[in-house]
Amino acid sequence: MSKLDYTNTSVQEPPLDYSFRSIHIVQDLMSEEPRTGQRPLKHSKSGKSLTQSLWLNNNVLSDLKDFKQVASQLLEHPENLAWIDLSFNDLTSIDPVLTTLLNLSVLYLHGNSIQQLGEVNKLAVLPRLRSLTLHGNPMEEEKGYSTPWLPPSCPVLQSSLSRSLQPRVQIRTMSPAIALAFLPLVVTLLVRYRHYFRLLVRTILLRSLRDCLSGLRIEERAFSYVLTHALPGDPSHILTTLDQWSSHCEYLSHMGPVKGQILTRLVEEKAPACVLELGTYCGYSTLLTAQALPPGGRLLTVERDPRTAAVAEKLIRLAGFDERTVELIVGSSEEVIPRLRTQYQLRRADLVLLAHRPRCYLRDLQLLEAHALLPAGATVLADHVLFPGAPRFLQYAKSCGRYRCRLHHTGLPDFPGIKDGIAQLTYAGPG
Repeated sequence: MSKLDYTNTSVQEPPLDYSFRSIHIVQDLMSEEPRTGQRPLKHSKSGKSLTQSLWLNNNVLSDLKDFKQVASQLLEHPENLAWIDLSFNDLTSIDPVLTTLLNLSVLYLHGNSIQQLGEVNKLAVLPRLRSLTLHGNPMEEEKGYSTPWLPPSCPVLQSSLSRSLQPRVQIRTMSPAIALAFLPLVVTLLVRYRHYFRLLVRTILLRSLRDCLSGLRIEERAFSYVLTHALPGDPSHILTTLDQWSSHCEYLSHMGPVKGQILTRLVEEKAPACVLELGTYCGYSTLLTAQALPPGGRLLTVERDPRTAAVAEKLIRLAGFDERTVELIVGSSEEVIPRLRTQYQLRRADLVLLAHRPRCYLRDLQLLEAHALLPAGATVLADHVLFPGAPRFLQYAKSCGRYRCRLHHTGLPDFPGIKDGIAQLTYAGPG
């Protein structure tokens, strides 16, 4: 295929999509498989992709080291890249390698950690850049961010910045031809990410509407449903009732039966004398753990939101577990962990369940290590490590040398098309 033929055809090719892959360095692309869409990617005889679009959004890239070398191994003509999506990474600056891509027309950098507004000056050398996004970076706080500030000698980039930074000031009508050209892309995105759109509607839009109309949170509405449909003193029936509520009424964002089987099996196998749960939420995983505990076993569960904790407390007691078996602690995990030994007489946690905020997993794991609350052989079970994801936690667990790691691949309850996972770590000791 000639270079001219490539340019004419690859512009219509689907992107090489590495989004949501927890990629830390660009070299990781060589060991990752791109996401597949409705249309298959076309490749040259050498096996390289013919697309002009590369999506690296929603990863944890902090720089673009080795980008050119990796791109040359993935793409037939990397110099013709026209669309790069680097949104929602950890970039602190605009890497000079981007300024060498003279055919670049679309560049997404929103949701990064770019501090200096002057970084954008580097892109003035790109003659075809027409769309640039920068919102969600710390540079938004700098004076002059919301005004076109590049010199008149850079009209292309200046107009691009005007559109991305001032969408309400410069409103231009899109021609029907351009709108139709983007229609296949929009349809492809809707089909590919339909599960995420459904989740967004159920967890954000509908939930917010019901919160306003009822004056109650979803956990409180779920508890009212349990009171009228479940058998008091029967944890299994209460759990089944919560699953029914989440499937047929409102999505509860709970652990669900599939992950619940993994948790139950692990508790039964390990027979831990003491379990620590960080993130009680509605009490679903708490009940699963409590009913699988061996005789005399103890569960401490920590919930930072007092209103949510009040609902969980009622649910736990409704299931028949007293404070000797399940003790609920209200407070942030960061504040509670240092006090577990002295205030709550927790000398060691044989099993730890992380089910609160994935971004806090690494911090809390290191706190548990620092306070010697993990004995050798202890198990740490972490939910939601793939969606929304805990990449730094996983990277630490795999690289520090103190854990044996296993990943249980699952889907979200009621959304099996959204892939998630539970990480099972076995602590080898502080060595």
